[in-house]
Amino acid sequence: MTDSSPTPDTDRIERITAALRENQFDALLCSISSHVLMLTGYWPIMGNTVALVTANGDRHLLLPGDEVELAGKLSVAHRTTFAPGTLDQITNSEKAIARPLAQLARSLGLDRARIGVASRGFLGPVSYLSQYHYGNALDEILRDAFPNIALLPADDLLKRLSAVKTAREIDCLRRSCGVARMAYQEGAAALRVGLHEPGAAELFRSAAANAFHDGRNARAEAYFFCMSGINSATAHAAYARTRERAIEPGDLAMIHCNSSVDGYWTDITRSYTFGEPDDRQVKMRTAILEARSAALARIAPGVPAHEVDAAARNVLAGYGYGENFKHGTGHGVCFAAANHDAIPRVHPKSTDVLETGMTFNVEPAIYIEGYGGMRHCDVVAVTSRGVEVLTDFQAASADLNLRG
Repeated sequence: MTDSSPTPDTDRIERITAALRENQFDALLCSISSHVLMLTGYWPIMGNTVALVTANGDRHLLLPGDEVELAGKLSVAHRTTFAPGTLDQITNSEKAIARPLAQLARSLGLDRARIGVASRGFLGPVSYLSQYHYGNALDEILRDAFPNIALLPADDLLKRLSAVKTAREIDCLRRSCGVARMAYQEGAAALRVGLHEPGAAELFRSAAANAFHDGRNARAEAYFFCMSGINSATAHAAYARTRERAIEPGDLAMIHCNSSVDGYWTDITRSYTFGEPDDRQVKMRTAILEARSAALARIAPGVPAHEVDAAARNVLAGYGYGENFKHGTGHGVCFAAANHDAIPRVHPKSTDVLETGMTFNVEPAIYIEGYGGMRHCDVVAVTSRGVEVLTDFQAASADLNLRG
């Protein structure tokens, strides 16, 4: 069965085939959901969908039959279905996909092929409450069926392919950021002293849920976290955590968001003050917004990512906050939401170089133990002329100082 969409992402297809030829691969085989999305345009649900892409540009999906409707709307690949569960027998995805996968590989002449596979650990966003992980099962299925097949590590290839987005993918990310924009504007208008952190986060999540229903978004998720007062000082961790604390007058409150439309993820933070900010808060805000401007001014194709980090870090150090900026200035965003290893890594030790089409966050921050933290995190895209800020909202002190 072939999808009837008349507008495949030809740019993405050309990049995939060029990478396969360069690495002398005949095909790529992937089951990690964000890889499936990048390779085929389809964001799986349960994680048991498999993408097989050949060097001549043919893209194939092996997916559960109950996902066909969504795949038909979003994918431009050929589709083969399987049934992970039936009333005829107790089975699972690994058993159900074995025969269709082997048959597909045989029909494509891949019985002696060099096929690239993901072989290392991977941090990626989930697409449902539960995710199926094949482990080495797909490799074993192909090796059992075709003893002469060569399955080779393709982790670096997939990482590079994911780093540079096509115009269509950036449009999808722009739409995700647009939903977040509406959520932040509506949520901030309702944020107030006395709310506990879960209630504050829910204001933004509910606003995002309303924004999702505009008739264009097939699949949407949004995670919001609130960290207030002394809790915001711990927000440099690799994860965000909402606790039970109530927001008090004079607090700093950090609202962090990871939202997605159809699998394209944002990574955004805004920090609010309640009541008239004191001198310390004014200084922190001034330093962070100047660091943001310095980092944005340095973004352009060909610029080493560590120079963008240095631009932000030097400003914060000049204000006396060098030791309080406890993480890199950014990391790749779109197919990843919170993966600090996603290219480009905007970090003091990064060896990455910016390219047109890269998308990442810029997140200068200050964390003062026992007092609080402040972070301003944008999503940006590298363009031929420099940078496009996809989250250009609430970017001034006046937007972030809330009445008590």
